[in-house]
Amino acid sequence: MMHNVPGELKVSNDCIADLAGRAALECYGVVGMAAADPQDGLMHLLPMYRLRRGIDVEVIDAVPHVVLHVIVEQGVNLARVSENLTSAVRFVLSKICELSNVEVSVHIEDIRH
Repeated sequence: MMHNVPGELKVSNDCIADLAGRAALECYGVVGMAAADPQDGLMHLLPMYRLRRGIDVEVIDAVPHVVLHVIVEQGVNLARVSENLTSAVRFVLSKICELSNVEVSVHIEDIRH
């Protein structure tokens, strides 16, 4: 049973990043999130507890922009994986955070087999 509660919902960028990361890992073809190592500049697969490092969240003109840096499996259709990621992140953020206008960008950083 749902009840409308008066007030305002504020969601932190870190919370948005965590939710987006969990949604991304549920998508077919995604191996994990990626982040650049400052020492060698190479992209590395992040462990579950560091997913947030592979996601950039910024609010521009009251619109959240989410940038995912992912590593995908070899042999998957990259366009389809990107579409699924975008759709999954938007769905999760709309249902949990009530964010209806979210811009999602996917950067495929590496392909693993």
